[in-house]
Amino acid sequence: MKNVLFICTGNTCRSPMAEAIFNKIAEERNLSMHARSAGVATVDGLPAAKNAIDIMAQRGIDLSNHKARFLPNVKLSDYDVFVTMNYDQSLLVESLGVPRDMIKVLQKAPDDKYDIEIGIADPFGGDMLAYKKCADDLESAIEELIKTL
Repeated sequence: MKNVLFICTGNTCRSPMAEAIFNKIAEERNLSMHARSAGVATVDGLPAAKNAIDIMAQRGIDLSNHKARFLPNVKLSDYDVFVTMNYDQSLLVESLGVPRDMIKVLQKAPDDKYDIEIGIADPFGGDMLAYKKCADDLESAIEELIKTL
């Protein structure tokens, strides 16, 4: 079993949605992989953002029981791969002693050839459209990630 840890800032939006999407895909495809999530700047026990819960419910995924986890409180040796939402977060994970080759940054598929945004944009505080866009970006990035695991 390959254990994946998705990491974002608050562990209330992007990484819980990524965890849920990844686990749904892994289950549907009978892959020997499982994901959890954590945040680099959060408090243990916070719930997922309401819009994250609602957008995942539209996809048949229940996030209502999610509880945020603060990255330094997570047993890092339990994971084979660490997936961040941007490059800065990957540096933070590396600073905790995780080898660089175990860290991946999710990449948003560019909307056009001029879109140079790296990573997955944080929808925190945004409307349902922002969360839908984030979930769509996560799903396409996770599809690509799974090919590399």
